[in-house]
Amino acid sequence: MATINLILDTRRIKKDGTYPIKLFIRHKKSMAYISTKYSIPEKYWDHGRIKRNCPGIDNIRRCNNDLSSLLNDADDHMDDLEKRRRLDRMTSKQIATYIKNGGEKELSDIDFTAYIQEYIQTIKNDSTKEKYKSTLSTLKRYLQSEPLYFDDITKPWLNRFKEWRYEHSSASTTNIDLRNIRALYNRAIDVDEIIGQEHYPFRKFEFLEATSRNLRLPKEKIIAIRDFNAKDPNVNMARDFFMLSFYLIGINNSDIYSIDRIDDGRIEYDRHKTNKRYSIKVEPEALGIIERQKGNQRFLIYQERYANFKNLTKAMNKFLKVIGQDDKVNVPNLVMYHARHSWAGIAAKKPIGAGKPMIAQALGHGKKTVTDSYFDYDWELVDDLNRKVLDQLV
Repeated sequence: MATINLILDTRRIKKDGTYPIKLFIRHKKSMAYISTKYSIPEKYWDHGRIKRNCPGIDNIRRCNNDLSSLLNDADDHMDDLEKRRRLDRMTSKQIATYIKNGGEKELSDIDFTAYIQEYIQTIKNDSTKEKYKSTLSTLKRYLQSEPLYFDDITKPWLNRFKEWRYEHSSASTTNIDLRNIRALYNRAIDVDEIIGQEHYPFRKFEFLEATSRNLRLPKEKIIAIRDFNAKDPNVNMARDFFMLSFYLIGINNSDIYSIDRIDDGRIEYDRHKTNKRYSIKVEPEALGIIERQKGNQRFLIYQERYANFKNLTKAMNKFLKVIGQDDKVNVPNLVMYHARHSWAGIAAKKPIGAGKPMIAQALGHGKKTVTDSYFDYDWELVDDLNRKVLDQLV
């Protein structure tokens, strides 16, 4: 809780033997001062008021009334910040600046990077949290220790940041950071109400044109990956991991990492990316890999060897590059995402020709919504589709 008082600042005496009277702000274990035009000897200060007969002060009553008005105005500004739920997101120095400016230009004193850090602490989904952490890390590299306030984020600033980010990454990655910044700006306006609409910088702002990578492989390539055999057991483990993802309808690496059992011939879980409930029938091809790569203490050996799914993904992609160099495979930049995209590609093409809604359901697309509670999805249709895709690998 922020507090403000009138004090005599006795930290340093002036040449005339007096001390300055200041407004003292304490907030979140930090302090800030606002100077007044008055300075008096220490013995004439009495807990927020100037005593009678103070030298250098012609009208004691008027001076005390003036100081009281300054304190009351400062209290009013702090009450205003409290009502608008801005106080908790400001430092004592920012509050002091707000008061000195008469309640104007407060936007410049709201730290955007600090706002991101506070928001990250509230995110429950690990994947979403990592994305915002990545954006924050990128911003810090761009800013090079310089502060970033909300009113610094103008359309010209966004364009400069966009150009810099694009020099160091892809269009898609650049857009992710820009959209995260936009989402936080919208949150500051609509949820936390710490800034106003008038400062919104994203009107008519143009994101980069990003085309999705085509990672769909024909069934012949998937067969070549399945049949690949290396002397290095790590490479063969990566092959099995890739094929397990394919056999389980392109399941994401994070979700494979979280599998802990098979219930009645199915793997059921909440998809890591969307928190949406999902169910996959374990076909014989997938079961064969699960039994071959079974862990001692955990369900799969991958979960025992790697501390988290990120380390697992990094290692699997490294070994998949070896498989991709094989003449029959010939996919130099083979990565785990090829499994998911390829499953969808085979399902969409003849002779199967599945429609987009069915493929979307099979892949677990879309966030969990209230509408989902009205449907009991027919997983048998997804099971049949997966069996048709796997039957193509002959």
